[in-house]
Amino acid sequence: MRIFRRLFEASRRAAADFARREGGGPAAEFALVAPIFAIMIFATAQCAIIYIANAYLETGAEEAARAVLTNQTGTLTVSQFQTAVCADLPALFNCSSVMVGLQQASSETSISTTKPTFNSNGTLSNTLPYTQPAAGQIGVLQVLYQWPVIGLPFGVNFANLGNGTYLMMSTQVFKVEPQ
Repeated sequence: MRIFRRLFEASRRAAADFARREGGGPAAEFALVAPIFAIMIFATAQCAIIYIANAYLETGAEEAARAVLTNQTGTLTVSQFQTAVCADLPALFNCSSVMVGLQQASSETSISTTKPTFNSNGTLSNTLPYTQPAAGQIGVLQVLYQWPVIGLPFGVNFANLGNGTYLMMSTQVFKVEPQ
């Protein structure tokens, strides 16, 4: 019986000593804050990457619009034009996923853009119109790209499409120079 009493007293003292210790407080606090901090850092980095990629897409679309408005693309087919647009984009982009649409408008009041369409699977379909504008006409260039994003815990997700990607779009409106 005495052995059990000694064991009980020793375990009670050990528990009281453990309860009085404060050495693990910072580790416990870090364990609570570290995941939230890591998610914030990762979300900030992903947001910055999306912003930079969108800027590159915008610059590539501007270059393509400049080529059209200076009459350098009049004989190109849609696939050739898409390849030319892709040549102005950095290696961050997969050229087979870049969608390009070019259309003409007869006046400033008739400018319209084509809304992207989705197939039955919810995937963006490449059905943008392609018509080279003639000299003196207004041209509307649309360049679209589905950027892959990574979803994070707590609902942090930059995807704006159902397939988990972020749709980037650049629209350029210009008047083609006379030849």
